[in-house]
Amino acid sequence: MIILFEEYHYEISQLEPILSERYYLPLADGFRCKINYVGYYFDASRQAQPVMILPKVFLDDSGKVFGNFDPTDFLDLATNEKTRNALKAENKLGFLYEMNTWLFLSIKKFKERNTQSSISETSDLAQVVSNIGQQAISELEIMRSLIRFNQEHQQLFTFIKKTNSSQNHKTDWSKTITRKTAYFQAETPLYLDTLTKQKTIHVDEELIVIFYSVLASLNQKYFLKIPLNPLFKVLSAREFDAFMRHGTRVLKQIKYKYFSDKLLKMWHLLYAYCERQEQIKSQRSKREFLLAKDFNIIFEDMVDALLAEPNLPKQLKEQNDGKIIDHIYPYHDLLTEQDFIYHIADSKYYGANAKLSKHDQAQQYTYAKNVIQYNVDWLNDDKNTGNIRYRDELTEGYNVTPNFFISAFVNDNLDFREDGLKFKENFKRNNHFTNRLFDRDTLILQAYNINFLFVLSAYIQNSNSQIETFKKHTRKQFRTKLVQYLTDKFEFRKIIVAYDIEQFVEQNFRKLQGKIYRPSGWENELLLAVEKGTSIFEDLENCKIESYDLSI
Repeated sequence: MIILFEEYHYEISQLEPILSERYYLPLADGFRCKINYVGYYFDASRQAQPVMILPKVFLDDSGKVFGNFDPTDFLDLATNEKTRNALKAENKLGFLYEMNTWLFLSIKKFKERNTQSSISETSDLAQVVSNIGQQAISELEIMRSLIRFNQEHQQLFTFIKKTNSSQNHKTDWSKTITRKTAYFQAETPLYLDTLTKQKTIHVDEELIVIFYSVLASLNQKYFLKIPLNPLFKVLSAREFDAFMRHGTRVLKQIKYKYFSDKLLKMWHLLYAYCERQEQIKSQRSKREFLLAKDFNIIFEDMVDALLAEPNLPKQLKEQNDGKIIDHIYPYHDLLTEQDFIYHIADSKYYGANAKLSKHDQAQQYTYAKNVIQYNVDWLNDDKNTGNIRYRDELTEGYNVTPNFFISAFVNDNLDFREDGLKFKENFKRNNHFTNRLFDRDTLILQAYNINFLFVLSAYIQNSNSQIETFKKHTRKQFRTKLVQYLTDKFEFRKIIVAYDIEQFVEQNFRKLQGKIYRPSGWENELLLAVEKGTSIFEDLENCKIESYDLSI
């Protein structure tokens, strides 16, 4: 297997024997180039190994992979024993296969979710219907199905072996009585030598031996650790090569000699694998690829599948000025949890240590302004906004709009089970007036990192329970961090008005503008927020002022 990395600067001479020139871009120096694609590529006319192009998130700031590997170390793992051994020592060799398969499936799923997108290119991909109801497009996907079948049917294989073995040790009494001499003891016949039933060729075992021989070859080819059932002896290298020369013919000869549905499924998988190998050798299907340009769009779709809410008004995401929000969902606001507000997020496929530009920040603030305006338009038109609350009519105060970036990183231990969500930074607050939290132009923006492998794994598994758990945990974490920011920067008080609240607001409006807001359900109460280090509490009359803690 050949591993390449998106946007790494290779020498052109290194890629010419591997990739078609349409998939890499020459740099200004004339002898180096970079790849702008992620995905799977196979061209038998160039080399007999599949090529996987991994995302740039695997490269650290110094251009290294996994901390101490140069990307050129992965140009040919089949012959680079030094790199293989080093990866084995760090338990990362097998991970590469998983990573490659996940990427392949993620691009395939993206195409299924976004049928109108032209981001990915496919050509000469032999559609193979597998035994488990999914379409296997490449050797990687056939391999994945074979490995999964092995994991799910260990008990079946053991049962078959034990059943067949037990048949070989049963005494054939009719043959023993007619062919052997009995010795009598107290009128009881004893046979010192019995005849067992003749061992027959078990076709189910024959198929399982082929199955495990294929898995053994994949272990060797892709440096995997697929467990092989010790009850079955695999074919020798010479025997396996002979089988693969006529694999489909051999499989056709034994197809109808057994009737188990599960073994028939295994037969179809093996046939798909052998057929593909024979096509490659005969050059009938020598080229296949599934490559995605601009992988950031797929990363956005991954996060959106995990975080966002479907079936929202189209204008929220596709805004009137042509801007498109990556992720948006309704959730508890930051003040009381009684009201809801839209939380806005933008995926940045930059890597964990990349700096977000001023352009990115300005654009994200614009997203929030557009969402606010959309909801205010609904309010002005007396449309029902449900439990979404952006503006309070009495105080003319605006609810705080949650807004954040999400960037990808790959952790050192390559764990895909934990989301690894971590706060990254606060950006400078966007505002027209100081000390006015509840002004529509006062906007807050934060950034987070998330484990790329977790997002990728969850995306392809499409587990509803996992997605719902992630949504619940992550949405709460985003809100909690924003609330912590507010409590660090502002002091909050509850104002309890002793007389007509409308008159109180009118009398103190100039002093309190942008500093007060009335959440829904509050009658004679107002929420006051001022920046720490400033105070106007003592200047307010005819009211009671209490401390107030934002709900986390």
